[in-house]
Amino acid sequence: MSSQSAGAHQAKRPRIGERTMLACIGCKQKKLKCDGQSPKCQNCARTGRSCLVEDPGTGLHRPRDYMKSLEARVAYLEGLLQQARPEVALDHFGPNLSRDSDNSVHPHIVPNQPTSTIPMPPAFTDLSNTSSFYKLPVSSIDAEENHVDVLSSEVALLCLSAAGREPHYFGPSSAVSFSRIVSVTMGLTRREGNSQHGHVGCGKRPGTEVPREAPLRLPSPALRASLSEAYFNNIHPQYPFLHEPTFRTWEDNCLKASLEGHGSSDNGASWFFVLMVYAIGFLVLGQSHYDAAETYYSRALDHISAVLDRDNLASIQGILSCAVYSIRSPVGVSLWKVSGMAIRHCVELGYHRSAERYHKNTDVLTKEMSKRCFWVAYDIDRVVAFTLGRPLGISDDSIDIEMPFDIDDENITSSGLLSPSRASLADPPTLMTGFIHVIKLRRLWSKMSDNLYPPIPRRCECGHRATVESLRQELEEWRANTPDQLDYSRSHPLSVFTSRSWFQLAYDHAILLLYRHFMVGSPKNHVTPDGTGNMMAADAQITERALEECAVRARDMCILYRRVYQSSSVQFTWGSLYTLFLGGLTYLYCLWRSKRVRQSTRQADVVTTCMACSTVLIIIAERWNLATSYRDIFEALSQRTIDMVCNEGHMSDSTLGSAVGTGPNVDTQLPMGEEVPPSMQEWIMGLDDLTIPQESEWLVQELLQGVKEGGMLGFDSV
Repeated sequence: MSSQSAGAHQAKRPRIGERTMLACIGCKQKKLKCDGQSPKCQNCARTGRSCLVEDPGTGLHRPRDYMKSLEARVAYLEGLLQQARPEVALDHFGPNLSRDSDNSVHPHIVPNQPTSTIPMPPAFTDLSNTSSFYKLPVSSIDAEENHVDVLSSEVALLCLSAAGREPHYFGPSSAVSFSRIVSVTMGLTRREGNSQHGHVGCGKRPGTEVPREAPLRLPSPALRASLSEAYFNNIHPQYPFLHEPTFRTWEDNCLKASLEGHGSSDNGASWFFVLMVYAIGFLVLGQSHYDAAETYYSRALDHISAVLDRDNLASIQGILSCAVYSIRSPVGVSLWKVSGMAIRHCVELGYHRSAERYHKNTDVLTKEMSKRCFWVAYDIDRVVAFTLGRPLGISDDSIDIEMPFDIDDENITSSGLLSPSRASLADPPTLMTGFIHVIKLRRLWSKMSDNLYPPIPRRCECGHRATVESLRQELEEWRANTPDQLDYSRSHPLSVFTSRSWFQLAYDHAILLLYRHFMVGSPKNHVTPDGTGNMMAADAQITERALEECAVRARDMCILYRRVYQSSSVQFTWGSLYTLFLGGLTYLYCLWRSKRVRQSTRQADVVTTCMACSTVLIIIAERWNLATSYRDIFEALSQRTIDMVCNEGHMSDSTLGSAVGTGPNVDTQLPMGEEVPPSMQEWIMGLDDLTIPQESEWLVQELLQGVKEGGMLGFDSV
């Protein structure tokens, strides 16, 4: 077929000239000359009919002043939004742009720039009938003229959600509505009114019915003061994601509503936070208040939808409230899941990016609380990831948000700061001083994770020594700058963090994390540059010193934890339980692994350390049934370790060295394939019979595998 005949069957190209654009539908049909006046041409005005023009792109019939009416409507809505949410209601036409031409556009959208199709978030698809895809021009930030609150990065754009919602940060792939993820994971459904919360996964003990009162009554004034004081003196300094003056306003509103007989559904968000603070306060006061804590926690969850549906800063605060409850309670949502939700919601809202650059138009209080919420989520994420041996929720390379101001809550308002932020170590500490120092430690943890515990083990450990030395130096600097004279609690401290021992315990724990890869190393993980697989003497000495250092730090942890918990007022948490268990297990491991450690340790010290750790674990197990597995495994291992140390004089050096000695100063080693002594073999086989806590199984197996390999294979050095 010829090109002419083929072209004859092609669709006629629509005309887009001036005549097609100006003539209205009525004038076209009557074949009249249209003058193109707006909003109506003279012919339509004279006859009283609607003056519609055809959109050449879509073929739809629209009023001639359609675009102007839309712009007027948008300006009107922006004016309303400006009064309620000034940080969101940003004029999409920048003040510095020229408006005398048709090229007046968004200050960061360049005309004729290529477009990138971005999936519309569910918030749009639920509230409008538009397509699930829309186009935005790819743009960059002008650092010189950044007069608009814009979030940006090289791999993502930000869009404004529906009215009342915050900007959402989109990475390479789009995100789904966060509140829906929370609802599905936590077993929540959209409720109306005060529906009962009966999901065990959200924190109820199986088979336990939480008593209900209708209407809900707040505690007595004295009890309210005691609960809020317990929270803000003991929990808030470690997790400062709430603003105490704002909480007092919420509390007053709830009290007023309760006295007037109004239902708690009128202001669900305020009720949620007030009830959550009371629930956590009950946990802080001690085990005798656990039932009351569960009651208030369950009633608070009735209002969680009112918080999550906001999909903004309050949503993150709500998630962190649930996380802190789980930290303090034997029941609650999965801390691994809820910490992941919190950190991802922060990323979704762009809170991991610089607030000074991307949130310039946000009021001071909101900006400061967004920084606090991100770093609290970051803190919990790092602790949970290291505890469970799982990947971090966000890489430090993706974070450029500033640290929060070192200032007390009462000095932060929406209009500004009432006093300057603490700038010198010589200045008196504030509520935030300890928390900021903790974040510096967590960032050091991240460096340990990236350099010492990569997901895929490196064949060559070249450079590890310099890395460890550098990290140790940073850790010593952190310890030297530890703030002293922190007095968060006006009375006796009710949490480990508000005691005087927390930072020392944190330092000792960090030492164990820093050297743990040396402790569990095996010959196959230490290949020398010549490929022989034999560790050099220098490496063996480094490993031996690491074992000695870890033994000392682990012993100090056990003794210090017993001293802390001798005070009946201090309440333990799952985190302190795990840290203590790790310290005790590491101490035993160092004794079994290193002959030098055994020779330099007195038998009395071994017994004292084991008893200190066992005592605390027994106390915890009496209060938390789920902690019995920690108690049982440590009691079994510590008893065998004490027997081994006490009977060491009755064993020959060669026999003991074969069984447990793997240090460089062990004169004789057990040849490959030779059977271990019956007592040692029985001890090793007995390890497999112990019930290991699921969340600690990976660490326990790693350490015990090192004992088995070291004792049974008898390699030249640790």
